[in-house]
Amino acid sequence: MRVWVTLLTATVAVTLWNGVYSAQADSLSAQDRQFMEEAATGGMMEVHLGHLAVERGMSQAVKNFGQRMVTDHGKGSNELKALAKQKGVSLPAEEPKMAASTRLAKLSGADFDKAYARDMVEDHQKDIAAFEKEAASGSDPDVKSWASKTLPTLRSHLTEAQALPK
Repeated sequence: MRVWVTLLTATVAVTLWNGVYSAQADSLSAQDRQFMEEAATGGMMEVHLGHLAVERGMSQAVKNFGQRMVTDHGKGSNELKALAKQKGVSLPAEEPKMAASTRLAKLSGADFDKAYARDMVEDHQKDIAAFEKEAASGSDPDVKSWASKTLPTLRSHLTEAQALPK
């Protein structure tokens, strides 16, 4: 009997927890959810391309910038994963294959530096626009706050990317 009551109590607790967890995920707007998913994918891509920059870049500035992408976007991704877990959102587990990654993986030296710098400027311009939109018009205060808090880092990345050797 005692085992049955313990099992029943555990089942009720798990059911309630899953209901709360699911309700949190359901309370997010489609915009907030899509923003989180796209930010996660973008962050993974920035880390991947940062590793490529460290390996294939010719200039020390590109290598240093690549390492900063690995560090900063890795940190941001970890923060986003924690927020997603809190909100009950499943984020993509691995980055999708993207044309930029495939194209850059075939380059090295000055050709890599030029293409990487161009891609980083374009990517960060798009990222800043998406983060500004979320910070201004997102529904969930925690997601909006994370977007706002991340914007200065993205703006710094853009300035640094614009200064990379062309």
